[in-house]
Amino acid sequence: MDEAPATCRLLFLADSQIGCMATFSGVDEAAVERFRRRGMRVRPFPATASLAWDVDRYRQAVAVAADQRPDLVVIGGDMVDAIDRPEQLEAFRSVSEGLDGIDLHLVPGNHDICPDGVIPTEASLAWYRATFGPEHHVTTRPVGGATATLVAINSSVLDQPRALPGADDAELAFLEGALRAAPPGPRIVVSHHPPFLEHPDEPDQYWNLPIERRRPLLELLAEHRVDLVLCGHRHRNAEVSYRGVPIVTSAATGFPLGTDPPGYRTVEITGTGVSHTYYGLGDPGWDHIGGPPEPPGRSDPGDAAGIGEHRGDPLGDGTSRPAASDHPDDES
Repeated sequence: MDEAPATCRLLFLADSQIGCMATFSGVDEAAVERFRRRGMRVRPFPATASLAWDVDRYRQAVAVAADQRPDLVVIGGDMVDAIDRPEQLEAFRSVSEGLDGIDLHLVPGNHDICPDGVIPTEASLAWYRATFGPEHHVTTRPVGGATATLVAINSSVLDQPRALPGADDAELAFLEGALRAAPPGPRIVVSHHPPFLEHPDEPDQYWNLPIERRRPLLELLAEHRVDLVLCGHRHRNAEVSYRGVPIVTSAATGFPLGTDPPGYRTVEITGTGVSHTYYGLGDPGWDHIGGPPEPPGRSDPGDAAGIGEHRGDPLGDGTSRPAASDHPDDES
């Protein structure tokens, strides 16, 4: 019998979101200010329908994976910007061919599984399964005399289950069952949405999960001593913890909404624990979009991360994201 390897290497990509740059292109200063008040830092740049910038960032990340040959590549959601844009899916699939031969795991984000970018439906869930595969799953790897367990969940049904009654309870039951069945060893949970941003009891908003489902989720993670929770969604790096469980939000591989460069996160798993590091992709080609986001000032409300937002109304102006608008007042 082969001896288990001492380490398992995972490469985590969040929010390649092919088409995101075009969504944010062509906005005016008033829209930029609304974005800024809700934690999204963008600059005005000319309108474009091109996918080239997003595709190039994702291609760079895939090239890193092809060179490093990690044991696992996990894409933590928002592979594309809109599920009704087949050219985005085609581009994502084409670049992903560079991952052939690597164990690839896809985790749904709100832009992959919600027709309006916010609320999943029976039809959109079926589309996701047919297009990307299961919306949640478990994988295990022997490592260092133990077994590492990775549980991928569909956080969109925890965020907005209104069109799928009972789906939130079923998702929590799936996670509980997976963690309860996990053999001794490190446990990693991947959720596109971070449960919370700064405080476990903070108010509900677009960037976190509703507290009525956040609380049982956090208790499950703590009860089963999860070693790491990997998230995306915010297009910036952040780290918090809950009762000893590290919750790490990774910046976008694609279009950034903070000051972190596009990049990827490596996770080293041993028989006794995990460690992780974020790496930028190098020159992100800012010349295409008029320069990088400005760093926050001392009183910049960006780090308030959307205080005052309403769920499904990220701009706080009574609008929600259209399913297929050229330049919507979008969220991530």
